[in-house]
Amino acid sequence: MQVQSGIPNARFLDATQQTVAWFWKRLQADELEMQPPFQRNPVWQEAQKAYLIDSILRGYPVPELYLQTSVTADGSEKHVVVDGQQRIRACVEYLADEYPLGDESGELSGYYFSDLDEGTRQQLFRYKFVVRALPSLEQAEVREIFGRLNRNNVALNRQELRQATYWGEFITTVTKLSQHSFWVKSGLFTSNDFRRMLDIEYVSELVVAALYGVQNKKDRLDRMYADFESEFPDREEVEEKFEKVLTQLSLLFEWPTSLRWSRKVDFYTLFVALADRSQDLPFDRDEAARTATRLEEFAARVSDVLSFKDEGEEPSESHRMVPVTAYARGVRNSSDLGSRRMRLRALEEFVWPSGKQDDLGHPERTVNNRHLAKLPTLDSLLEPIPTDEGEDEQVR
Repeated sequence: MQVQSGIPNARFLDATQQTVAWFWKRLQADELEMQPPFQRNPVWQEAQKAYLIDSILRGYPVPELYLQTSVTADGSEKHVVVDGQQRIRACVEYLADEYPLGDESGELSGYYFSDLDEGTRQQLFRYKFVVRALPSLEQAEVREIFGRLNRNNVALNRQELRQATYWGEFITTVTKLSQHSFWVKSGLFTSNDFRRMLDIEYVSELVVAALYGVQNKKDRLDRMYADFESEFPDREEVEEKFEKVLTQLSLLFEWPTSLRWSRKVDFYTLFVALADRSQDLPFDRDEAARTATRLEEFAARVSDVLSFKDEGEEPSESHRMVPVTAYARGVRNSSDLGSRRMRLRALEEFVWPSGKQDDLGHPERTVNNRHLAKLPTLDSLLEPIPTDEGEDEQVR
C-alpha cells in the first residue's frame, strides 16, 4: 500500500448537488448507468421505496450518492452510479407511477406521483442529493470502492459482495449459466433469490461440483472465485455439461415438479449425479423413462422415511432399502462434505445400481482433472466451518 502525501483523499473530495429532476432527465437521455456489472440487483421492496419518497417530501437528508462521469470525444456524457442505485431507482420508479406512497405519508398515503398536486410534484423534483463525484479510475478501483462502501452493510449478502469484488472469466461464466431459461421454470428460486443473486451463488456451487465433485457449503466459493479470476480453463467444459444436464432434466420431469427434486438440497444431488454421466446424455427414450421412474420412486421413498414418526407405526418397505435410508440420513445431518457425498452415492446406487451398497457409509469420488491442484485439499475441506447466522441455506 502506497502512503499518500498531502491530503490522502483529495481526489475524492469533489462533491456537488444534483436534483431529482437532473437524474430523471439523465435517465430519459440514456446517460445514466444504473447497474454496472459490480452493482447488485434491485433489492428494495415497495415499502422501502415509499419510505424514501416520504423522507424526500419531508425534506429530510438521505445518504450521499457516488457517481463517476465520463465524456466522449463527441461530447456525450455517461454517469455511472457507483453507490446509491436503489435510492435513485426508488425516485425514478415513483415518478413513473410504479408504486404509491405508504401509510407513513399520512394524507398522501396511497398517492401515486400523478395524484400529487403541482406544488408537491415540483417539491419532489427540486430535492437535491449530495453527490460525490469520483475521478477517472480503472474499473478495478471502482469495484474496490463499491465493495468497501458496502462491506459493512448488513444488507449485502456474500454473493453481492462477490459481484462487487470479481469480474473475471469465472464469474462471467457463472452469471451466463444462471440466465438459462431452465431456472425460471424450475421453481427452485423465489423472486427474492433472484433479487439477492442467490441464484448465481447456487449455480456457482453447481459449477464447482460438476467439475470437481461435491464441496463443503458456500465458504469455499470465495476461493474458487479468486483462483479462477484471471483464467477459467474449464469454461467450455462446464458450459457443455450444464446444457446437457439441464436439457435432460427438462425431458425427465415437468418443472416445477412436486417431487423432492424441486428442493435446492435434492436438486444439487440430482444435478451432480447427471453431470457425472454427461458423456451419456441425452439418454435414449428407454433409459430416460427408466431413470424418471426410478427417480420418482426414490423421491417418494425418501420422503416416506423422513416423515416416519416412530409412534407405534410399522416401518415401511422403504426403511429396509439401504440407499433410501442412507440418503435420508444425509438429508437429516448437517451440511458437511460427508453428508453430500452420502446423498450422491445413495442416489446413484438406487437409480444406477453398482451392487456396492455396503460402501454407502463412506462414499468416495475420484475426479481426474488437470486443474484439481488449484482446489482445497481434502483435509482443508473437512475442517469445521462457521455458518452464517440468519442466512437462508441454499444447499445442505
